[in-house]
Amino acid sequence: MWINVSKEKLAEGLYPLQDIVEKRMVNPNLSNILLTTEKNTLIMKATNLQIGMITTVEAEVKEEGSLGINGKKFYEIVKSFSGEEVSIKTLTPTHCEVSDGKSPFKLVYSSPEGFPEFPEPKFDIREFPSNVIKEFIRKTSFSINVKDSRFVINGVLFKIEENKAIMVSTDGHRLSYVETDFSANINKEFLVLKPVLQKLQRAEQEKMEIGEDERNIFFKFDGKIMNVSKVEGRFPNYKVVFPEEINYEVIVNKEKLLDSIKRASIIIDERETGVNFIVSEGKLTLKSVNPDIGEFKEDIEADYKGGEFDLLFNPRYIIEFLSVVDSDLIKFYTEEIGKAVVFEPLNEEIKHLYVVMPIIKP
Repeated sequence: MWINVSKEKLAEGLYPLQDIVEKRMVNPNLSNILLTTEKNTLIMKATNLQIGMITTVEAEVKEEGSLGINGKKFYEIVKSFSGEEVSIKTLTPTHCEVSDGKSPFKLVYSSPEGFPEFPEPKFDIREFPSNVIKEFIRKTSFSINVKDSRFVINGVLFKIEENKAIMVSTDGHRLSYVETDFSANINKEFLVLKPVLQKLQRAEQEKMEIGEDERNIFFKFDGKIMNVSKVEGRFPNYKVVFPEEINYEVIVNKEKLLDSIKRASIIIDERETGVNFIVSEGKLTLKSVNPDIGEFKEDIEADYKGGEFDLLFNPRYIIEFLSVVDSDLIKFYTEEIGKAVVFEPLNEEIKHLYVVMPIIKP
């Protein structure tokens, strides 16, 4: 192999591969990035066997070739160069030279044999809006349970059905649900883990492509192709948590609620207690008590229907939800006191429902 490539473009192509390659040298092939030439293109591949990614960059190819090189160190070397162009040239069957014309490195490389094979990507959704997927992720990722050993709740459920796109996340105590119209004559659903969501959030192009085969999910965006191994198991039946009837309903200003609950949470230890939501005529009262520190109480103007009630919530659960809400008004409702409570922003383009179980008072 012998190529010349822009340092800036090479660094851009290497960057998204950095959190895929293994940091430890347990398996050299998983610590390496596979470099392959094809016409006037340098193709770079990395995988950790769960997530794989392919990036490409234009290059001047003087000699075709393919080699594996340590992904972390190669990226650090490219970033360290002061020149505008990087040359990669094999010297021997085991060593190559990486240089910007001023500061050459003689590096060990490996043959492409033994590098994991990449599945052939398949795409049946050609134009999914990137801004929608990023907004979905923003409104659901905070309620993912990354500590639970059950992979099915370590990520989100992504569905296309009946001309709608849906994303759902849960940690077992709360659930985030988002939905928007999306015209497609297909039905599909799969689980997407948090590391994959973080990559999708970086998408810059307006549209992305999505597809699957029996074992993998595929995403194509910004000139990159990502394949993700499917997660086995079924996502919990999220539909059963939504109330069949609404017997208690409150509408309140989002900013006022957020500010008040932040103040109420200052004096408490959320692991031991919570913040009271006390609904009475024309107002919502936020109250918190800590016998060792003191008490907080504040009234917020609110509209409600149904009887008066008093619920106890983990304040962090409500704060994290309100922090991703764009609407000025929030509605929350339940069928029966003590059962799941649904929080819903009013007047948002994307339907967003957030379900929280109140704390059972001793």
